[in-house]
Amino acid sequence: MNGRRARLGAFLLLGGVALAACGGHKAATPPQAAAVDRDVAGAVRLCDAGEGNSLARTQVCFQRRLLAIVEPTTDTAIELPLIDAAARQQGGYIADNCHIVMHWVGRNYALDHHVTLSSLQSYLPRANDPGCSAGFAHGLVSALGPAIRKLDPSSVARACAGSQTRYQAYSCVHGLGHAYMRAYNEELPLALRMCGRLPSVDVVDCAQGAYHDYWFSLSGVDGTVQLGPSLRPRALCGRQPRMFVRACWYRAFMESPPDRALNTPNDIVAVCAGLDGLQRQGCITGAAVTFNTAFPARQLTGCAQLATGIRVACARGTATQDLAGAPLSMQVELVEQCDGFGAERTGCVEWIAKALNVDTNGAFRSAGCAAVPGADQAACRSGAASWRGPLETFS
Repeated sequence: MNGRRARLGAFLLLGGVALAACGGHKAATPPQAAAVDRDVAGAVRLCDAGEGNSLARTQVCFQRRLLAIVEPTTDTAIELPLIDAAARQQGGYIADNCHIVMHWVGRNYALDHHVTLSSLQSYLPRANDPGCSAGFAHGLVSALGPAIRKLDPSSVARACAGSQTRYQAYSCVHGLGHAYMRAYNEELPLALRMCGRLPSVDVVDCAQGAYHDYWFSLSGVDGTVQLGPSLRPRALCGRQPRMFVRACWYRAFMESPPDRALNTPNDIVAVCAGLDGLQRQGCITGAAVTFNTAFPARQLTGCAQLATGIRVACARGTATQDLAGAPLSMQVELVEQCDGFGAERTGCVEWIAKALNVDTNGAFRSAGCAAVPGADQAACRSGAASWRGPLETFS
């Protein structure tokens, strides 16, 4: 997620790991969590860009320090959620960039610990956090590229399907897109062909991971090397099959920023000028992802200001993941913001409910949809019910 603030707003409640209120007092931090907090704080002291390091040196420093933290353990499923919490607590560079840093850490950890497809599930972080945990998961899976290339896609898909939550399964499939790109030396058509051999529910989400790696490769981010032609978003996405258009655009502006910053709803429209149909909608979604990142309510407010016909496309870029651990009332309030979408209200409700249901592993459909206004409940339940289908524009 180069150049993008990783979405780290979700609070993780993992057994006794999280601090819990009891009788008005906070529970003591478990020893393992305290050690991780101390180690991450030490990494920040050594690597913080504010102390004169370039951003590139800062990233390399954090990669090495975080690998040193993770390397001794075989229990990364528990360790990574602790690092998520510690990174949020520290703030600054590591909170904003933990996902991309952990891509490198996950790949090197997988190689050092001889992670295989059959052992993958025991290493994948048990968290729905899109920051450190998701980045580490993507790195683990991408390191398996050479092996995955030789395996039947159905067996690869089964390994991801064994994840504990829908979000974790999605993250694994997204990682397959990265893995196929690495296995085929960043040859996008070959990676997409392999994604196409997965079960239909996984094809587009795998493809999004492949496009993500392509956008990395334009600037050599995350150890990528661009061997083929370097195409900008309009050129690349304009020639993709219809089913992959949204996935192509989704991360385009994260890794290949436009010349002007996208600070207002008008900027979102301007960067997509001249496009129409699905290409315009895909572009609007990709632009919306970079608008008020990490503030989903502000994103949705901005989307409501757009013209009819592109508001839902904009809503698909909303960072619902930042509300994964928030009170139910805040999640419901986000759905209620669709009231400003006019004729596109139903489409907005359906998408936000679907995304929130993934974030909460199915919990939002019952509790959340029952709490939204009566006129929106049917659309909410319908959208949430589709949570096991392709996500397409999600991170």
